[in-house]
Amino acid sequence: MKARLDCYGKMFPDIIPLARNQTVAGKVFGYRTAQSGLAVTQRIAIANHAEWQGCLECHDWDGCYRLSIGSMLMQIAVKG
Repeated sequence: MKARLDCYGKMFPDIIPLARNQTVAGKVFGYRTAQSGLAVTQRIAIANHAEWQGCLECHDWDGCYRLSIGSMLMQIAVKG
């Protein structure tokens, strides 16, 4: 079995700790939530197209993508 890269399963950032006024990124996808006072003023989703292309060329792409999605879904479930 080939060794996996350190980025395996980390295409998306952790979403449990919601970061305000800073960019949070996984290997490919990320977000930025701007907040002024109590109100969220802007939400931006980010995709790094160069990293995505590299992921598509990786031999572990399918399993990595599935683990990345599964991890994000579990974070959504426990975040409530």
